Parts: sequence; C-alpha cells; structure tokens
Amino acid sequence: MTRLTCEQLLAAPELASLAVLEAALDVASVALAAAWPELHDIDIACEHDEPRAAFDILLRASNLAAAVNRYRLVLALTHTKQNDLPF
Repeated sequence: MTRLTCEQLLAAPELASLAVLEAALDVASVALAAAWPELHDIDIACEHDEPRAAFDILLRASNLAAAVNRYRLVLALTHTKQNDLPF
C-alpha cells in the first residue's frame, strides 16, 4: 500500500476511504491468522466451524482487496488517457 498524494486525493477523493478499507482488511487478515493457526492447513481448518468461518472472511477480504486494486488501476488508466495529447 502506497501513501496517497494530495494530487491523487484531489483527482479521486474516494481513494482515502479505500486506503482505510485496505488497512482494515490487512489488520483483520493478520488477526484471523494469529487467532486461527489452523488456517495454514486448509483441510484441518475446514473440519471446524470457527476456522472455516475465519477462512471465509479471508477469502472475501482477498476478493475485496483485488476489487480495490482493479478500481485503482481503472482510475490510473483513465487518468492517463485523459492526459494523452491528441497528436
């Protein structure tokens, strides 16, 4: 996760809340992995309700983080195209 610049926030203020979301996802993932060491062995984790639920959260967090990254990429590509000179 990189630090946002004022220019980035001016162009896309929503990046601030997405940065907070990413940080929360990172903290939640580390906390769940610490709370449930069984998550390192998927077969064992899936045998019990709590680690299986924690694993489900990790999967959803990963998908959400990927969606945030895709959003950033689209913003960057759109910004680049807008700044291209027509000649």
